Amino acid sequence: MKAFLKIVYTALIFIAGATIISIIYGFVTHGSFTPAYIFNANFIVGAILITAALVLRLFPGRLRDDNLTDHSTFMDRYMEKHRQRQEKSNVILFPGLLIMLIMGLIQILLSALIK
Repeated sequence: MKAFLKIVYTALIFIAGATIISIIYGFVTHGSFTPAYIFNANFIVGAILITAALVLRLFPGRLRDDNLTDHSTFMDRYMEKHRQRQEKSNVILFPGLLIMLIMGLIQILLSALIK
């Protein structure tokens, strides 16, 4: 539960940052505010995080050549590096998915309230 709350907190920080930047962008460029800027900015941030996580997950890591690498330990070291990269990609992937989910739910809620 503590790990999930940390992911939610991270996602909310990204949402708040993208929201502030999109509001500033709207006032500077057009002189007005539209919620479309907020939704677009947050979906783009979520998409960038998901893309970065997938790239990190799918492309293999590179092992550095050193004196301890031989044919008997290569696969163990490679699998350990692969596991570490998957853990890093999960740290990036889950907040990206949560950003998209939260903003989608807010957009659905707002569309139901406006109609």
